[in-house]
Amino acid sequence: MSGQQAAIRDGFAVLTNGGRFTMFGLPAKEVELNLAEDIIFKGANVIGISGRKIWQTWYTVREMLETGKLDIRPVITHTFPLDEFEKGFDLMRSGNCGKVVMKVV
Repeated sequence: MSGQQAAIRDGFAVLTNGGRFTMFGLPAKEVELNLAEDIIFKGANVIGISGRKIWQTWYTVREMLETGKLDIRPVITHTFPLDEFEKGFDLMRSGNCGKVVMKVV
């Protein structure tokens, strides 16, 4: 779900033969891939998603979070108070994080 170039490369690196790579993270710039190794020789299926059932998706995810069916804590690497948003954005731009959460305290 990341548009980060390193995450996309890592995803293709661990993709198994015949695997499906679904992409909907938006990279800030072009991403270089080794098409032969990452897609062709693996027989990979690459699918791009450009639209969603946005309202239904929000309701479904909210229900999953509220009931504990989905635990997002493993992907959250940093939390900042909202008044330190600049630190959060600098960290995100650096690419040295997972998901960053900013909270109103």
